Amino acid sequence: MENRAVSDTGPIIHISEINLINSFNIFSELIIPEEVESELKRNKISIFKKIKILKLSPNLKDKIKVLTNQENLDLGEAFAIILAMQERVDYFLTDDLDARNVAIKYNLQVHGTIGIILRAFREKIIDKKTAIEKVNELHTKSSLFITKDLVDNILIAIEEFKA
Repeated sequence: MENRAVSDTGPIIHISEINLINSFNIFSELIIPEEVESELKRNKISIFKKIKILKLSPNLKDKIKVLTNQENLDLGEAFAIILAMQERVDYFLTDDLDARNVAIKYNLQVHGTIGIILRAFREKIIDKKTAIEKVNELHTKSSLFITKDLVDNILIAIEEFKA
């Protein structure tokens, strides 16, 4: 089944910080624009095998300006949203609320780091123990801002999940 995603920098950084790269196996293809590749390199995050780096079509460059100016997104987020539309992917991955809202306006299905972990658990890529451990690590070891209340709610959902 085709199941392609474009990601901005956030989810790749956060998933790398908790050492759960295999959770990206929920996607048949993980695509990033060159701008996100640059941001990952600046953050010393290695580009793993699953990631495919694509160029944005030159005729879409103007849309980047619209998203950065009118929607107040950073370049990585803007490039990723436009690339997701260009490639007609199934999912756009971001942990940024503004980018999420803009992507939804463009009818993109959006998931963040937590959604990736939960889906990896549901699809049996990781087990319950790992899912719980990694959600806790997101709160304690990653740069993702996540409240203790949200962590607690996610852990309850994992515990109550019936396959």
